[in-house]
Amino acid sequence: MNEEKSSVQKMAEIMALLFYHISKEVIDTFGDEGERVLRKAIENFGSERGENIRKEVLSRGLPPTMENLSKYYDMPLKEAWKGTSKVDEVTYYSEVSFCPFAKVWKEKGAEEIGLIYCEQDIALMKAYNPNINFKRPKNVLKGDEICLFDVKVE
Repeated sequence: MNEEKSSVQKMAEIMALLFYHISKEVIDTFGDEGERVLRKAIENFGSERGENIRKEVLSRGLPPTMENLSKYYDMPLKEAWKGTSKVDEVTYYSEVSFCPFAKVWKEKGAEEIGLIYCEQDIALMKAYNPNINFKRPKNVLKGDEICLFDVKVE
C-alpha cells in the first residue's frame, strides 16, 4: 500500500471509530430516541454533502449527472476503498469489496451502527439529484461479500 493510500485509509478508519463511539454512547444512553436522532443526523449529513457536491457541479455550468457526481465527489474513494465501478451520465454501478469504515465496524461487532451510517449514501444521492433511484441490494455489513450500488437517474 502506498503512503497516500495508507494515510487516507487510516483517516477513514479513525472517522469510522469516532462514529462508532459517538453512536454507541448515544444509543446506549438514550435508546430508541437516541437511535432516531442519530438517523436524522446521518440523513442531514448526507443531504448536506449531496447539496455541496451539487453546488460545485452547477457552479461549473455542468448538469447533475452521475458522471459529474463521480468526478466531483467529496471523498477520496479510490485511495482507500477497493472495488469496480461503471459510471455514465445516468448510471452509477459499483461493487465495493473493501470499505475502511466497514472494516472498523465489523471488528467492533457494530454492523448495525455501520448500517445507520450507510443511510447517508441515499440522502447524499437524493440531495445531489432528486431524480435518482438508489438501490443497494448488497452490503458487507449484512454479511454480503460486497456492497453493491445500483444507482440511476430517472
